[in-house]
Amino acid sequence: MFIQGGHLRAGGTLDDLARRIPGLKVDCFEDLLLALNSAGGRAGTRIPVIIDGLNEAERPSEWRALLDELAPALEHYPNVLVIVTLREALAERALPDTAIKLDLKWNRTEVNDLIAAYFDHYLIDARGAWLPTWMFRYPLFLRMYCQAANPLRKQPVGVEALPTSMVGVFELYRDAVTKRLAEDPARKPVPADQIKRRLAELARELWARGVRRLPSDDARGILDAGETNWDESLFRRLEEEGVLLRDEVNGGDDTETGILFDRFAGYLIADALLVRMTYAEVEERLAEATMWKSLLDKDGHPLGADVAISLVGLVPRRFAAHHLWRLAPKQHRSWALAQELDSEPEFLDDHTVNQLATLIVARNWRTPGPRGHRRRHPFDRLWEVRRSPAHSLNANFLDRVLRLLPLPERDRKWTEWVRHRAVDLLVDDLKQMIRCWTGSLDRVEGDHLNALAMAWLLTSTNRDVRDLATKALQRYGRPEPKRLFDLATRMLDVDDPYVVERVVSAAFGAASAHQMPDPGGPFEHALAGWLVELRDRFLAGGSSPTSHELLRSYIRATYELAGTLHPGAVPTGVDPFALTFAAVPTAPVMADDDPNAKECDSTFGMDFENYVIGSVIEGRRNYDFDHAEFRRARGEVMARVWELGWRAATLGDIDRAIAEAARRFGSTRTKVERYGKKYGWIAYYELIGRLSEAGHNRDRWVGGGRHVTPDIDPTCPDEPPVAPIQLPDWAPASPTDDEVWLRTGAVNVPAELWSPDRIYGVTDEWLLVEGFLQHRHDGRKVFGFFRTLLLEPTDVNSALELASRIEYPGNHFFPQLPMIRDVFAGEMPWSPRFKARLDADDNESYSRPALRRDWREEGIGIGQVAVELATGESGSPTELERSYDVPSFEFAARFGLRQLPGTLDLVGMDGTRASAIFRVEEPWRGQLLFLRRDLVVEYAGNRRIMQVAWGEREVTVEWDSVPPWVRAVHETYEHIWRDIRMLNEP
Repeated sequence: MFIQGGHLRAGGTLDDLARRIPGLKVDCFEDLLLALNSAGGRAGTRIPVIIDGLNEAERPSEWRALLDELAPALEHYPNVLVIVTLREALAERALPDTAIKLDLKWNRTEVNDLIAAYFDHYLIDARGAWLPTWMFRYPLFLRMYCQAANPLRKQPVGVEALPTSMVGVFELYRDAVTKRLAEDPARKPVPADQIKRRLAELARELWARGVRRLPSDDARGILDAGETNWDESLFRRLEEEGVLLRDEVNGGDDTETGILFDRFAGYLIADALLVRMTYAEVEERLAEATMWKSLLDKDGHPLGADVAISLVGLVPRRFAAHHLWRLAPKQHRSWALAQELDSEPEFLDDHTVNQLATLIVARNWRTPGPRGHRRRHPFDRLWEVRRSPAHSLNANFLDRVLRLLPLPERDRKWTEWVRHRAVDLLVDDLKQMIRCWTGSLDRVEGDHLNALAMAWLLTSTNRDVRDLATKALQRYGRPEPKRLFDLATRMLDVDDPYVVERVVSAAFGAASAHQMPDPGGPFEHALAGWLVELRDRFLAGGSSPTSHELLRSYIRATYELAGTLHPGAVPTGVDPFALTFAAVPTAPVMADDDPNAKECDSTFGMDFENYVIGSVIEGRRNYDFDHAEFRRARGEVMARVWELGWRAATLGDIDRAIAEAARRFGSTRTKVERYGKKYGWIAYYELIGRLSEAGHNRDRWVGGGRHVTPDIDPTCPDEPPVAPIQLPDWAPASPTDDEVWLRTGAVNVPAELWSPDRIYGVTDEWLLVEGFLQHRHDGRKVFGFFRTLLLEPTDVNSALELASRIEYPGNHFFPQLPMIRDVFAGEMPWSPRFKARLDADDNESYSRPALRRDWREEGIGIGQVAVELATGESGSPTELERSYDVPSFEFAARFGLRQLPGTLDLVGMDGTRASAIFRVEEPWRGQLLFLRRDLVVEYAGNRRIMQVAWGEREVTVEWDSVPPWVRAVHETYEHIWRDIRMLNEP
């Protein structure tokens, strides 16, 4: 039962409210309670009676006596629950002491749900629109916005109909409210213009008296213009609309009335002031000292700042080419100019835009407050409008501003803003754009601007933000890499190596999705232009020499892609497989007695010195801080950190705060590095490049023939889909006896898993060649490995006998696949870096696979068709969740296979699938690799194909008190299961 609290007239009773309930004929409130209590008893539930908006009554103070009388009576109606809503300021004076009080606060999820519900109700499609999201935590403002955007709700509206500033919201809202009230058929008509004039008169009275609120009788006298009937009161109707707020004074019967939102009050006052000014006098009137004293001085009008903010937006609307900031006194000019950030684009002239750029660069802005806080940072606004082509403060303006800042100042202002907005804004925005750009091939101007803004997120020391921005850029450019090549070219002269390195990596990631031949086509043409740009910048004789080894590795990968798959794109005279980089000057060394050494040393931690810098020095022992070459390398890194601009005075306090947060929250938060660490990483990667050029051995633990482990895979493949195959129930509930099941439980590999007839619509028979499955159920677990072995015909019988009879086939009796490390997924299968090394004398090499009882035996040699692609090791949100088995370099080369864009699957030159990789879902774990049977048979040639599955049954026990029967089963290997098949083909 819903009752409007605003219906309570002065001196009214609960019985009066009961009689006004539509559709009911109730003379007293107690009769209502009696009827509801009986209905609740029959239904077996409590029925709520909601009295909404106690503060909207004619005399809100009268509620206390009514509720004090009601509370004890409710004891006789156990099936009724009375709920009242009111503003917090009235609660102390209106609610009985026995009432249970709840303060409604909206969390972010609830706000998002509220926005979605309101936009759905008001038929608003806000895609691509600016939204005042920080204000939507107030449900009444959300309603104001929606009523301003689409008051009639007859047709859906999109970005073209939505207001683009707060002034725009208030102007449309005022028009919608006055029109609705004027056309209310249940009330005496009051023309809309008349309502606007009365609101303006109320606003001028608030300004003239220098107050936020007026006595309610005075406000009602202005608005009602002599009307005494409460039901016909414009004052009351504006309160019900949420325009006015009425509150008691000092607990008495007197009340005061003001505009509900201070910002809206400021708009009404500003509009009321300007409407009485002419073009001839506006500059003189707005420049008056008394005006600015009222607006912004400490002792000025309580709504002064709100009025000033609306004047910023209204002055150019009402008086073309005029701007409030130009009329402001010197002490307030910067503040007034900063408010222009929220102006509508059509009212921003070039001079204002130029001055805004200068202001953002020159001013020391406060650390961003919580999102939704009234005090907003300039970058909050620039991020909001970044992708609007028509807005003069879009991403092009952001790019202009950030280029005016040197690296350390940019980090102190922009990158710090990124750090503070990562969790509550940027990570979600990046994930949304990744989804959008993954699902659509089309790009519009707003996408190009969005990508430019996201490129600047690469300055971040927040690992998630930086990696997600890289993936977003890769997805932006994947359908048509030229877009990303052009953006990357634009960013190559940025003075932050964090940005340059990652845009080049994202460009390679986008290019790697184009593995099919394209001689003379648009992709090859675009790639050729990008390679020329890289040559002219970074290769021999280039204008931007660098030794940054990560950047060099992405440049090498791009040239290797071209040299292998698109040779027509390679510039004349460049060997794509043996690049010569531009010579870099000798690196300066900061001596230990340098006056800046102590300050610079504070950027290091022991782990960075010992394990990062120290690990690349040949012949150095762990924790040997006196090693001569280590001291030199450390000095080079320190000198570069200093050259990049790290200073304790500008970044030291921020770094200490980041370190303290890391200590307090540990691994529960995303990794965020100090700025000293950022500059240290840049210096370290440049050191690696110099050492490799000097012929020092690369780190033997780095794979893929690279000199340094990549910190991201920029090709960003999608996680494989869930297997579309019915998996067997390996850990069933029966037999019920665990010992019987552990010894004899059947583990079957059905034929449709070994060899499906159809995958992805390809009807050729497929083979499960590699994989792992684990099934859990009620304390039971079964796991199994799948292997495919290629055997010489003369070895088949001995291999079958050995594989069938060996008691325990674990410990790699069936050889594990070679693991390919530090190779990008997009380098599969074409790059020689993807080729497994066998019997070579280095850390990446694997011995040739064989079946053997003992490692000292020569064994039975076997062939394999796959390798393990190592992923999921860095904790990045952009990487695959786990490693996957994929077709080997040799297998793919045999059939000229290429990667299907965005996946780990391979296709032939005709586009037909050759491989399919799947993951599985709970209660299963694991992954499966299928190859087309005809390809496996052809690849095997004269060799015979053996498919092997083996694993173990397990039961959950307390391992400090293992039952004897479990030990007995393990000792006799009765828990082992295996399934061996030989294909019929010779």
